[in-house]
Amino acid sequence: MNPMKRSILTLTMLSLAAVAPAWADQPMGPEIPISILDNQQYNPHVAYNSLRDQYLVVWHNFWGGNRDIYGRRLDGEGNLLSWFTIATGSYDKVQPAVAYDPLNDRYLVVWSYDFHGDGSDWDLYGRLIPWNGPDASLTEFPIETNSRTQDSSEVAFALAQQEFMVVWTNSGGGVPKDIEGARIQLNGSLVPGGLVAVASGANDRTNPDIAYNLDRNEYLVTYDELGADILATRLTGGGVILGGGEFEIAAWPNPESRPSVAACGGGTDHYFVAWQSLVGANNNDIYGRFVTGDGVPDGAPLQFSNFTLREEAPDVTCRNGSAEFLVAWQSQYSNTTGPFGVDGRLVLPNRTLSQSFAIRYVYIGETTGVATTPAAVGGQQGYLVAWEHDRQGTSYQDIHGRMVWGSLFSDGFESGDANAWSSVLP
Repeated sequence: MNPMKRSILTLTMLSLAAVAPAWADQPMGPEIPISILDNQQYNPHVAYNSLRDQYLVVWHNFWGGNRDIYGRRLDGEGNLLSWFTIATGSYDKVQPAVAYDPLNDRYLVVWSYDFHGDGSDWDLYGRLIPWNGPDASLTEFPIETNSRTQDSSEVAFALAQQEFMVVWTNSGGGVPKDIEGARIQLNGSLVPGGLVAVASGANDRTNPDIAYNLDRNEYLVTYDELGADILATRLTGGGVILGGGEFEIAAWPNPESRPSVAACGGGTDHYFVAWQSLVGANNNDIYGRFVTGDGVPDGAPLQFSNFTLREEAPDVTCRNGSAEFLVAWQSQYSNTTGPFGVDGRLVLPNRTLSQSFAIRYVYIGETTGVATTPAAVGGQQGYLVAWEHDRQGTSYQDIHGRMVWGSLFSDGFESGDANAWSSVLP
């Protein structure tokens, strides 16, 4: 990014901080109205195009009839590019997730589809989307269509394996919920025999997330058990379970739920997992923990927030090869029914935390939800964070976002290591 542009954006955020709650002065871009259609838009998910330094944001849109999947491109500095429809039809399509394939310069978008139109059977579908928008020759395709419900899907791209892995929650059928996965070839077809039984047991397993570790050509899938403990399972790039199956990341007396996981690659060979932990009535805090490539929790959990109100729905990402992670979450600003904003915190390469910073403040006069359900992805210069955004005074809900720039120095000096001094900017 042009240094002058970054200086202007930093000064802008400093001036806003003078009239907002006291947070760290993290350099950020302006708030971006990613989609402001006059209807209700939910569940943003984001992916980064490393070949073109662009982002794709996807979400589902409710326009009064049914729900469809939409997308919008942004460049590496957060400027808006084209938007388009990804999947429409007579029945609902919801909860999209997206990952980028740099070998073909296109994305895989996956979602849940209300097959009968009555909510009795949700199936999993996907579509390949070229870098600049949909291609009529690349149509949507089924991934899993059994009689149980498939929802809460997440997707990752495995560069060394040259395929995608999708994970989701299965529910219904009179048995506990479980986590399943599917290996998807670059042409969008299911790898023969590519369905993977990731995790199951006597208790429900829900809220899966997945990260790909290029250093090992492996995945880590995280999920919660009964909304009470954080568990994980490692898999090879070929979908074979490693290390004896699932293991615990957090199992405290208080409930832990909604885990998110990321890996940086570039020889770092570890993951970072973030989750929410219930510490009192209507009071969740955000925690995180490193996990080695071998699947061993590495060090004590780190606490990201400890306010007396609700911090929820964390999403973690990293800038590839940087060994720096961003955790973003929704944070309540007043009482138990008050509005939410989006906060964030960096995990620096020396494994310390930056100060907390507000990605989206709640300002005086703003009520209801304001900013919820953040989704984040790391890019070349920083991170794009998107969220659901209540349009105040209306019944509409938009998708907004903001660029969060990475650490000022690329060599680790920002972490306090004076031996790492240099004048190199990222």
